[in-house]
Amino acid sequence: MLNILLIAWPCIHYGGAERWWYYILHEFRDKPIRVYVLIPTSWSLGCFACPKKIQSSSLRVLYIRPRKNSLLKVISLTSSLINIIKKQSIDFVITGYQTPSLALASLIASAMTRRKNFVVFHVPLGWLPYYRNEESKISILNKLLIAAYSLLNTHRLLYFLMVSPSVAYDLERVNLKVSRVCSLKGAAVEKVYDAYRTFDRRDIDIIYLASISRHKGVYDVPLILNYVKNRVPNIRAVIIGKVPEHISEHLRDMLRSYGLEDNVKLLGYVDGYEKFELLARSKVMIYPSYMDTFAIVVLEALSTGTPVIAYAIPAIAINYRTNAVIKIRIGDVASMAEKVMDVLSNEQYWTKLSKEAINFSSTYNWKENAKSFLMCIVNGLRK
Repeated sequence: MLNILLIAWPCIHYGGAERWWYYILHEFRDKPIRVYVLIPTSWSLGCFACPKKIQSSSLRVLYIRPRKNSLLKVISLTSSLINIIKKQSIDFVITGYQTPSLALASLIASAMTRRKNFVVFHVPLGWLPYYRNEESKISILNKLLIAAYSLLNTHRLLYFLMVSPSVAYDLERVNLKVSRVCSLKGAAVEKVYDAYRTFDRRDIDIIYLASISRHKGVYDVPLILNYVKNRVPNIRAVIIGKVPEHISEHLRDMLRSYGLEDNVKLLGYVDGYEKFELLARSKVMIYPSYMDTFAIVVLEALSTGTPVIAYAIPAIAINYRTNAVIKIRIGDVASMAEKVMDVLSNEQYWTKLSKEAINFSSTYNWKENAKSFLMCIVNGLRK
C-alpha cells in the first residue's frame, strides 16, 4: 500500500482550491492507499469540521503550526515534514499549494529524504494577474522557487500536476520549462440545489461570486454595473463573497459614488444550498477575474443554467470552450456591460445559452477527476 503525504487544507467553506481538495480526497476514501493530510494551521484556509468528515481508515489528518518568521517557517516546516516522512514511511509527497515557504520546505524535505515530490498548481506561479497596462513582478522567493522547480524536475525528483490545461500558459509566462507534467481536466460541481428556473422566474439580473480581491476583478464590478444602470435604471444585482476589510470600504464608496446602493446587495459569504439558489435566481453572472487556473465558480453558475460573462484570461478561454461563457477582452468593462445587456434583453438568446450551460457543466464529475489524479501520480512514479 502506498503511503502519501499531502499538504493541503480540504474544506468546502473556503476557496476553490480548498473545495477541490475536499472533493478529490472524498473520492480517495475507499481507495487502496493511505493518505496523510498535513494542515499547517497558520494558513487559516478553512474549518476543522471538513477535514474531520473525510477521515477514514485510509485517510488521516495531521496538524502543525509553523513559525511566523518566513525563514524560521521554512526551517520548521522542513523539519516537521522530514519527521513525518520517516515516521510514517511516506513513499512520496504532494505539495497542494504554491505558497513559497511551503513549496520550498516540501522540496527540501523531499530532496533530503529522496522522495519524489508532486507539486499541484491551483494558482499561477507567483500569483501574477493578467492586468492590462501593468507589469507584474516575480518576487525573489518565487524566483528561487522557479530555479528549484527546474533543477529538481530535470533530476526526476519533481513532477507537476496542473489542475487544468491553462496552467501550462502560466508556467510559460514565468519561463518555467518542465518536462515531467500531467494536466487534469479541472473541477466539478457538487450541487445541493437542483430546481431549474426559467428566465421569467429569475429575480436577480446580475450576480458576481468570487473570493473577493482585486485580482478577482472586484473593483471592475461597480464600473460594469454603472454602465448597465445607465441603460437599465432598475437593475438588480448581488455581490457574493467574503469581503476583506481593506476592500469593503473602497467597494462601498464606489457603489455610493455611482448611485448603486439601491441596486446592489452585498451578501457576504454564502455556501451550500443558499449559494446555488442565488445562482439559480440570477440571469447572468459577471466574472471580471484577472487570475485563475480553472474558476470553479464559473462551473457552479453554469450548472444552474446561468450564463457567464468573463475576461478571456487563459483559465477561461482554454477551460470554458462553450458559448455559455462569453469571453471579453481583459479589462474591457464597457464591452462586458454591453454583453450583459445583450443577454438580459433577449430571452430567446438567454434560453439558448442557459441550456448550453447545463449541458457543458454535466461533462464534469469528481469521480473522473480523482481517477485522473491517481493516474497522474502512477505515471509520475514510473518516470
